[in-house]
Amino acid sequence: MTDEEMSGDLLGAIKPSTLPLHMDIDLSSKCNLRCSFCHLSYFNVPNSSQISFEYFMEKIDPILKQLKSVTLFSKYEPLTCRDFVKIFNRISEYGIETYFSTNAILFTEESIEAIVGRLRWLTVSVTGFNREDYARHMGADRLDKVVANLRAINELKRKRGVHYPMLRISTVGMLDTLEDLPRAVDFAKEHQAEEGVQVTALIAYGEEMVERMPLKDRERFVRLTQEALRYAREQGVRMALQSGGMEENQAATRELGHRPCFLPWRRLSVQPDGAVYPCPVSYKPVGNLAESSLEEIWNGSALEAFRAGVNDPARMNPECRGCTHCRHKSIIREDANDYSKADVFFAGMVRKN
Repeated sequence: MTDEEMSGDLLGAIKPSTLPLHMDIDLSSKCNLRCSFCHLSYFNVPNSSQISFEYFMEKIDPILKQLKSVTLFSKYEPLTCRDFVKIFNRISEYGIETYFSTNAILFTEESIEAIVGRLRWLTVSVTGFNREDYARHMGADRLDKVVANLRAINELKRKRGVHYPMLRISTVGMLDTLEDLPRAVDFAKEHQAEEGVQVTALIAYGEEMVERMPLKDRERFVRLTQEALRYAREQGVRMALQSGGMEENQAATRELGHRPCFLPWRRLSVQPDGAVYPCPVSYKPVGNLAESSLEEIWNGSALEAFRAGVNDPARMNPECRGCTHCRHKSIIREDANDYSKADVFFAGMVRKN
């Protein structure tokens, strides 16, 4: 069922599928970077853990044949998982559409060999398109490694005569990085990113980030993103504002405070400690794989109650009111973008002292 078909009834009468069609699986709760704009620079994770191949086979593999797609990422760096290649190879046996986002630094020859020709979509996060800017925003002087790995992926695609993975460059849109968007386009073109560039709007996790949010200078955001979009068209590079432009986003989020959302009717988010969430940015789990199967969680009362509060203004879930999901959030509301004073964040994270 498409979003358009589902949007006829937003208040809970929509029936979920028997089992989820999609799963977001965080294979590890670690990241090798501490980017200046990332939630991991401001919040601690509940515990450091990762999914082993054995655990994956016991708890997750039984449901794979029911899925249409799997995302091996939502909050952390998937390549920090020791068993990434074994798990990815197993998922690939089912012919499921696969995707993950990465900073691309930890790719190895083995992991590149595994994904080329089988991973459908690959997003590489890059903010800062020269050595100095990359180090300042991403927290490490590793742009050279990113470039080397992108070249290795493209070279192997050529050797094998395959189109996958389809590559996209993701960059964070802050008021002080908007002038760099044409460089993002050039970077995507140089590295043959068929899916081009996506721009994610900054969420402020620290007080020093608040004035860099796009909503603090809407005129600048609109002007510079429109200039970048025109440049991308001239260069033949796809470019998308992940939350939409200001006017589009305001119209789409006016009624509910976020875009109409149907994620909990289609997908589940699994954390490396076994906690299961109704979406990648929810705060409270609806179950744990140590206690229940994915099928039991999917059809359980906790998830049913969460679904009832997604699109109903009268009983909306707190995390839905201030939704931070990149495709559903409002970029024009202060309370949906300024988390600088929040003590807790999604998936049980708590602010660092």
